[in-house]
Amino acid sequence: MQEVWPYISAMWTTLALLAGGYARTRNRSAFIWFLLTLFFGPIAVFFLVIMDPAQTQHAAETPPVTERRPAD
Repeated sequence: MQEVWPYISAMWTTLALLAGGYARTRNRSAFIWFLLTLFFGPIAVFFLVIMDPAQTQHAAETPPVTERRPAD
């Protein structure tokens, strides 16, 4: 059983790296999700996948477009 642990830890770390990369595509912190996946494993990845992507602050701060009237 001792010879299995290096493979399990390598797979766990690889999963954490992939989760961090996927989190970045969903506008979330890659480092935070990397750490969450290291501690909670596939459970954290499950929540990352089912959560909606985060909105960017730039999109939230954009003022509404108004119509321009022609000058008289």
